Amino acid sequence: MRLKHKKFFFIFFALFFNFRCLAKDLTVWDHSKSTISDSFDRTGLWILGVGSALTLVAFHFDQQTHDNWKDHQQISAGLSQYGDYWGSGVPEVLILAGQTYFDRENGIPGLEGLILGGIVTHAAKIAIGRERPDSSTKTAMPSGHTQAAFSIAASMTESYGWKVGLPFWCMGAFTGMTRLADNAHWLSDVMAGATIGALFGRAGYRHHRQFQPLVFLNRGQVEGAGLTLNMEW
Repeated sequence: MRLKHKKFFFIFFALFFNFRCLAKDLTVWDHSKSTISDSFDRTGLWILGVGSALTLVAFHFDQQTHDNWKDHQQISAGLSQYGDYWGSGVPEVLILAGQTYFDRENGIPGLEGLILGGIVTHAAKIAIGRERPDSSTKTAMPSGHTQAAFSIAASMTESYGWKVGLPFWCMGAFTGMTRLADNAHWLSDVMAGATIGALFGRAGYRHHRQFQPLVFLNRGQVEGAGLTLNMEW
């Protein structure tokens, strides 16, 4: 099942990166650089700082949490499978693809954040090489399922506000708990995945939304002013 999800992700990744942005002749690479840069604005640094601190604290509770959650003591296997699927990346891609069709201005930044966050997550998995609690692979840190779930939560919040975003945040937390119940991740893996998802999930929106001053002139005289919102995708 994990292999199928990875194949789906990388096929989608290849298709997306062949896409060329239409506004101002910007390429996907240009947007990617802007998204990475915008990830570390003031809000992004707060997310990174708090998330990193929680991840470090979680290290001290990894074994205790593992002992209390493994073998589905807290969440049944039947219920856990829904969280596993939600964080697989498939629902996220489908939702964002639909959003892009109906609301392109918000869908494209969400896709950028999901994909870039996924790249960072999988690169970190390889670089860190942490063994999973069940000893199946050395790709525990960070949790990719949690990253995907928190990424779409952040993007939905940026797109439509907290009323829409809140259920997605709840699903993100649920997904993280199911990864603990499945004995697939340590608590610190889940915290790290959530941090990456939230960090990149919101970052693409800043450079897509640019307010510009607008001045109304009549025969050289200023008659009014306002702001224009320039959407780039």
